[in-house]
Amino acid sequence: MKNALKIAIIVLIAGMMVSCEESSGPRKARSVGGTREILVITQNPDQWDGTIGDTLRSFFLQEQYGLPQPESRNNLAHINAEAFSDMFKKHKCIFEVEIDPTLKEAVAKTMEDHWSAPQRYVKISAPDVASWLAVFDKQKEIYQQWYDKVERERILTVFRPTKDDSIASAIAKRFGFTLTVPQGFYIAKSESDFMWLRKELERSSSDIVIYQIPYRDTLQFEPKALLSMRDLMMGQHIPGPSEGSYMGTETKFVPPLVTTASQFPAGYAKEMRGMWKVYNNYMGGPFVSYTFANNRTGQLVTVEGFYYEPNQKKRNLMLQLESIAYSLKFVEE
Repeated sequence: MKNALKIAIIVLIAGMMVSCEESSGPRKARSVGGTREILVITQNPDQWDGTIGDTLRSFFLQEQYGLPQPESRNNLAHINAEAFSDMFKKHKCIFEVEIDPTLKEAVAKTMEDHWSAPQRYVKISAPDVASWLAVFDKQKEIYQQWYDKVERERILTVFRPTKDDSIASAIAKRFGFTLTVPQGFYIAKSESDFMWLRKELERSSSDIVIYQIPYRDTLQFEPKALLSMRDLMMGQHIPGPSEGSYMGTETKFVPPLVTTASQFPAGYAKEMRGMWKVYNNYMGGPFVSYTFANNRTGQLVTVEGFYYEPNQKKRNLMLQLESIAYSLKFVEE
């Protein structure tokens, strides 16, 4: 009930905002919901409290890799089907459960931007719990990718109106592509193969770096090669706060995790997620990077975001930096 009340309040506020926007012309309602929040709809409380709910929690509430404090990858809110009114249909990430014994087989349904935008709706219907679980287990990684895309797009809808055109132009001139970097960042360093953007507040720092080296072969996408390149470039270009200190990568306690990035706008890319540290100092925090071959320039390019804020949660801020990386667009020749 608390979850439903909380979501209802968010939806009502968003509805007021959307009505103001729509007065100037027809427009899809803006989706609502907390960052990384998925609204789960079940037919009854037993489904949420039983095997189906446990399965959803086990997958969607896994810890986000590469953060210094434990934080789940998503948050889950729950309502029963009778409460799924038009008000709740504006939620950005919706997952609905249906067990119907009259069905012959399990089926998954999905809709994109149906009631609001950005939005992804997923519904699995099945004749029994066992077949429902089988479909979910087969498709769950895809569902997470869809919800991740919605989260990034929603952040970028906020960032686009505040995009810093001067920074975008500088990136385009140097690397041949643009990023949607919101105002508040400044160029801390710019060289032929390296650019460092910073946003500094009293107790935190959001950073974006772009660097490139000549592309030779696919072996440069191997985890060891990516790590060596990161340590070389960051150690050379980003000094620490004290004499003799410099940026590096934590490899012992949180080894960097390298995966193939899903739907990265530059095409094939490797994501590396982990922890950075400053040698000869005590600073550290999370980072995420995306490395791809720019066929237009013959360069292997990395776009990385890293964050610093001691003793605070960092998942949502890292999602913002990830979204900036995913805003990449090549400049038309």
